[in-house]
Amino acid sequence: MTSAQDPDKELIQKIQKGDGSAFNQLVLKYRNRVMGIASRMLGDRIEAEDLAQDVFVKVYLALPKFQGEALFTTWLYRITANSCLNRRRGSRAAIPASDRADDPEPTLSDPSSNPHDLLEQKELKLALEKAIQSLPEGQRVVLILRDLQGLSYEAIADSLGLELGTVRSRLHRARLHVQSNIREKFSMDTRRSGGL
Repeated sequence: MTSAQDPDKELIQKIQKGDGSAFNQLVLKYRNRVMGIASRMLGDRIEAEDLAQDVFVKVYLALPKFQGEALFTTWLYRITANSCLNRRRGSRAAIPASDRADDPEPTLSDPSSNPHDLLEQKELKLALEKAIQSLPEGQRVVLILRDLQGLSYEAIADSLGLELGTVRSRLHRARLHVQSNIREKFSMDTRRSGGL
């Protein structure tokens, strides 16, 4: 996709001309996506908020030089992913967000849900978060961008500077790893509960 097709082109041009409100619009538009990627990559919402602020500072400082050779979102996701990887290298003791005591309880998606179903949903969410956090960084970022953020394979390849085949391979290995962890966790839980 060329810069002429970039849906953010007009907004970027306004920012480059000094329109501060246009930058605020850009932050509002992409804040949740950046936070989502950072939260899943770092495993800590507070650290993700801090990183998201850093990302938007970097974007603001670099936007005057942005030429539009790639889509803005490709560029933004690359900055976000690299910032997350750099932060993780700096502090290896990340606590998964799902282990935080202040996480809200899952909401009832179906009024007929019973407490047992809700507990199973919460256990599955915890197991999934732990499985994602246990992935090697290269696989984790690809899985997050594809399966949780919905980016295309091409956008991921552009964002991370990878070959398309590398993206597909890492995603495949990441999905196998997560599936294996989930199966193992729940088969062990089933054996334990069956023996009681």
